[in-house]
This record gives sequence, structure tokens and C-alpha cells, in this order.
Amino acid sequence: MSDDRKYKQRGYQSYDDEPRGRAPVDTGMPRSRVITTYKEAVRCDQCGADLSTEYDIASVSACPKCKAPLHTCRNCLHFDPSARFQCSQPIKERVARKDEANECSHFTIRTISVKDIGPSASSAPTRPDDARKALEDLFKK
Repeated sequence: MSDDRKYKQRGYQSYDDEPRGRAPVDTGMPRSRVITTYKEAVRCDQCGADLSTEYDIASVSACPKCKAPLHTCRNCLHFDPSARFQCSQPIKERVARKDEANECSHFTIRTISVKDIGPSASSAPTRPDDARKALEDLFKK
């Protein structure tokens, strides 16, 4: 390394004789491909509980976990903080509280894409006793 360069820290200039990061380790085995699948899900805006089993959300519906109302602006597909009245649909007057139940005619439940973690993808033990037994087997002499 030469002392005549302007910046003395590594990384400002690269030389051919200096290693540039880690080289990939070749184990001789083909790399397995992980295919990630996604599914559509409906989540509560307050607690994030999965509401995919509830198909019809009425104006009086509440989250089974946190009891928050579900027919709200924040759970709506048309909720847009950058739009006029924070709604992408043409509404006549602003809804003041976005987390309270309302009777909006444009309400459509918001769905999101989440990773589909099925029972085959999860290798976690199903019961606490299985985890304890696995830990004891690990340190068994």
C-alpha cells in the first residue's frame, strides 16, 4: 500500500493484489433451491391478527384478538395517507378518526401478501415437551 494517496483508509482505492470480499465456498454439492410461496391474507390493523377466515366484515365487526373495530379507514384498501382526505376514492367529507368504525360505502378490506409457511416448511417442535427432549438429547453424554 502506498502512502502517497489522498485517503489512507481501506476501500477508497482498490488494488488488484488485495482481496475483494469473500470468495464463494465450493462444497461440490449442488445448491438446493428454496421456492418461496406467498398467499393473500387479511390482517387487523391494530394487532396484526390473521383474519383470513372472516369473509364478510360488517360495520360492527371487531377483531377477535384485540376487539378493535375492523370496518375502519386503516383496514380499507383505499386508505392512502397522501391522498385528499386520506382516501383514494372521491368522498365528500373527511373522516376524522381513521381507527374508529364508520359507514363508508367505498370500504373494501385490505389484503396483503405474506409468506406461506405451511406445516412442511416448519421444522419446529409442536409441543413444549418435544423441545425439552430435543435439548436433553443434544447434551446427553
